[in-house]
Amino acid sequence: MPIAAALMVGGCLGEGGPLESFPNRTGDLDLERIVAIGDGLVAGARDGALFRTGQETSVPALFARQAGGSAFVQPLIPDPGIATEGDTGGRLSLVSAFPPVIERLPRGGPPLDADLDRPYDNLGVPGARVAEAAVARSSATSIGGNPFYDIVLRDRGTFAEQAAELDASFVLLSIGTGDVLEYARAGGDPALAPGLPTPVRTFENLYDLFLDQLLAVTDQIVLFNVPDVTALPFLTTVPPVVVNPLTGDPVMVTVIETVVDPQSGDTLTFQRQVAVPLRGPDGPLDPGDQVSLDARPLLAEGTGIPEEQGGTGAPLPDRVVLDTGEQALARDAVAGYNDAIAALAREHELAVVDVAAVVRLVASGGLVSDGILLTADFLTGQAFGLDGLRFSAKGYGVITNRLIDAVNDRYGASLPHVRTADLPGVPLFDSL
Repeated sequence: MPIAAALMVGGCLGEGGPLESFPNRTGDLDLERIVAIGDGLVAGARDGALFRTGQETSVPALFARQAGGSAFVQPLIPDPGIATEGDTGGRLSLVSAFPPVIERLPRGGPPLDADLDRPYDNLGVPGARVAEAAVARSSATSIGGNPFYDIVLRDRGTFAEQAAELDASFVLLSIGTGDVLEYARAGGDPALAPGLPTPVRTFENLYDLFLDQLLAVTDQIVLFNVPDVTALPFLTTVPPVVVNPLTGDPVMVTVIETVVDPQSGDTLTFQRQVAVPLRGPDGPLDPGDQVSLDARPLLAEGTGIPEEQGGTGAPLPDRVVLDTGEQALARDAVAGYNDAIAALAREHELAVVDVAAVVRLVASGGLVSDGILLTADFLTGQAFGLDGLRFSAKGYGVITNRLIDAVNDRYGASLPHVRTADLPGVPLFDSL
């Protein structure tokens, strides 16, 4: 096995020293063969791409280091990696922090160990959906021709078939985020995200079927639930109002209103300051509408900005606006998915990593990890990467620690936490 393709995990990244000195730390866990299955969260995708540096700080890789033992092999893609959105380019790079300038680097090379004669231990496929989990083995058998199936599964078999070939003893399963995230990324446009979000009942049935396949391989499976995608920086950073490009403050105008006093019959005049709304596909945006990060280049050209405020007056397209009704649909889907995951976990006595709770905490004021406050603020919050959709390495460290807590509680283990302070966030000062 080429050394470059294997992430050797004999040491310990967190507190407490090597696990060899603590033989009882694994409790009832069988960590002989750790296998990760599912979507971009376990793949380690970040900054809009799948690339080696991100993969080496993926949740399964960090967990495997804490668990000790044999090599954990991933389809490592040389930096700058392969873009997860679109078929060209690599990861995103921060050129300037103030003002923020982000560019996409050229596409990286093929995986370092593409000819590995067995399945990878990390079978995470960015963009994977529950409807294809039980059947896909390549891009040709996936929904929409997802090219990462060719890179990760390589037409060797389905997720469950490859887990069986590896004789997996412990499985990390994260699936479901793609079933609602693509809908939100497309602004709820049905032409761009047909059939999404996946109906809750359909999701429940498909997830149950897939989980049964994995339970035939091992009963030590940890499930990850789905975060509220409307709380991600991708949708919370750009306000639905015109902002001053120099200060970042909303542009305010004076509105004159008249009301009739019901007692005297006199007409009263009031003045108040209001922010100027951006123009969306159906007219001025409502205060609760969300505008995605994909709107930034359009706004820079004047799209969505009224002519009287220096814009073109042309509306923002539907694909970059998620209105309040579409947000409610996305949140309802997430709630239904998580109810289904929780019910199956109870039925089969499986541990669950509450990713939704982490995102909720980060988005509602922040979460302190190793003395560092992580928030959902774009760039400065450090919890999420440059795409505003996926965690930074620090964020993945937080999720790994939630995973460790879950398995320690379920299996009587005492695995140590990852030290998230040692993991990178967004390198703001490198761009100054």
